[in-house]
Amino acid sequence: MSTSAQPVRLVRPEKKRRRIPIAVIMAMSFGSLVFLSVGGVLALSVGANLRNTFDLLGAQSTLLIDAMEDLLRAEMGRAESAVDGVAQLYKQGEFQIDDEAMSAALASALAAVPGVNAMLICTPDLICRGAAVTGDNDAKYPAGTIRKLPAETEKSPQVRAVLEERQQVDGRRWGAFVANEYGLFANVSAPLSRDGATKAWVIAAVELQNLSKITQELSSRFGTHAFILDGDGSILADQRLASPSALKNGILPLTPLANFGDPVLAGYEARKPEAEFSTQRTRDIEVAEIQVDDKDGSTSWDGENTYVAITREITGYGDRPWTLGAYFKTSQIGDEIERVMGSAMLGLGAMAVAVIVAILLGKRLSRPIQAIAGQATRVADFDLDGVTPLPRSRVLELDNQASAFNAMLIGLRAFSTYIPRSLVAKLVRTGEIGIAEPREAVVTVMFTDIAGFTTLSEQMDAAAAARLLNHHFAILCGAVDAHGGTVDKFLGDGMLAFFGAPDRLKGHAAAAVRAAAAIREELDKDNLEAAGEGRPPLHVRIGIHTGSVIVGNIGASDRVNYTIVGDTVNVSQRLQDLGKQLEPGATAAIAISGETASRLDERFERIPAGKHRLRGRGEATEVFQLGKVATSASPLMNVHRAQAG
Repeated sequence: MSTSAQPVRLVRPEKKRRRIPIAVIMAMSFGSLVFLSVGGVLALSVGANLRNTFDLLGAQSTLLIDAMEDLLRAEMGRAESAVDGVAQLYKQGEFQIDDEAMSAALASALAAVPGVNAMLICTPDLICRGAAVTGDNDAKYPAGTIRKLPAETEKSPQVRAVLEERQQVDGRRWGAFVANEYGLFANVSAPLSRDGATKAWVIAAVELQNLSKITQELSSRFGTHAFILDGDGSILADQRLASPSALKNGILPLTPLANFGDPVLAGYEARKPEAEFSTQRTRDIEVAEIQVDDKDGSTSWDGENTYVAITREITGYGDRPWTLGAYFKTSQIGDEIERVMGSAMLGLGAMAVAVIVAILLGKRLSRPIQAIAGQATRVADFDLDGVTPLPRSRVLELDNQASAFNAMLIGLRAFSTYIPRSLVAKLVRTGEIGIAEPREAVVTVMFTDIAGFTTLSEQMDAAAAARLLNHHFAILCGAVDAHGGTVDKFLGDGMLAFFGAPDRLKGHAAAAVRAAAAIREELDKDNLEAAGEGRPPLHVRIGIHTGSVIVGNIGASDRVNYTIVGDTVNVSQRLQDLGKQLEPGATAAIAISGETASRLDERFERIPAGKHRLRGRGEATEVFQLGKVATSASPLMNVHRAQAG
């Protein structure tokens, strides 16, 4: 094709006269650098392959389950080592059954092995003796005291059945669970043999609440909800069971999942395994999706009620396998990708170098180069609307550059549709190295939702519904941007925004509340205009909460989203949902948490709404409704300031 193109150009000499080539060095420097900048930006942006975001989930799943299994086997292994050690002492003749040396051996084993609550030696006539560690609910002895248990015939039918079964099996063995007034216990036993004859069995009891402490630790470390199941139908360990008052409050191990009070675990048996995780399944890990119904029994597909459960079955601790697992919301997995900024900055840097070189090499080209530099500055500020296409030039290299720049501008404008420009501008303004790296920060989160939009949208065609949503989101984004906030994402007809990152806004709680008040005011005006234009009025619910989150770039290696994760997001969503009952007919029902309200001054009218138990939180949350917001300090506040002066 190239050989046929050259003769065509030879018969058009007029084009050569209109395009004046510049020196070779200009062509090599300016042309090459522009080519690298434009080509680099477009190649890095357009050519980035989209990977499966479940790669990150798979790695985290393996790490979490491996850590849980290691901690569990270490906990149970201590009990196994204890009975093996006592059996070895007996075999070596270090003690006799019922002598002082036996009591000392059992007491030493209990003291050396944390997590074992009792050590018993039972003879074939079902007479048991041993030692036990007193718990917090023992009225006779201080907690942690090792007390001797005198020899007596076991009376509990449940325990007798365990002992009789134990006599039929050789070697070390984990038996059935045993319950008493002190709790529910797993037990491991080993025979006491000497001279080829078994005289008794040593038994170590492990309280199942110790396993719940493992799930509590892992839930906190990985930001998820860890659990252990007996088989796959009843709860064995959970962070709720780790509380010392769990038994008193009727929260018991071995409760069927449907009755445990956890809606996610209640739907565990109906989970849908994900077929994409063949690599993880080779390590016996199952990744499944659990859908939790709304309170009204309907199914929501906005991601807020969809959870991912990762599980692995292990054996060796009884007749049924145990299931180690954890679950978390799918919204914790980043599904929006931001990789354009780095590529754009690389291209703009190369373009700036090209402009400088061109200015130094020829005054004759200074005006076009200055025009290019001015446009490049606007691109660097991400002011794409203010950038105008470069005019064509008779100089061959400048004409090529204008075409390349205009092509890049078209590409950047296309990509900027899918990324928040205000966020990119903030990241650029900060100038901090690593500002986008994940970090823990205290921010204020805003969650909005349109009341009754599903019903409203059913009465509209798709195009009209989209126009209405775009118009509504323009109002919300304008208010958030005006008060220094960052729009994270749109969730159906809702919006998630946060204040205090990436720029460290000191008064982020007040800024978020003022943004909510601005949204309320703008919606009042817009609803009046809507009545005249034939548009339906919109009512929103807004939830605002201040707390700690993880903020930064989260995602796979080439699919990154600058976002926030943490319980603070869940609380703000729950507060938004609470607006249904707080202000059902308001234009904007604004519910703020006590944590946010405590950061506001007298300019904000906070109307107490009582304490509410939000879904997924153990204790009640203090809630306020937002009243009037003053533009300046109130007279009472001025009096306080005068007194302070």
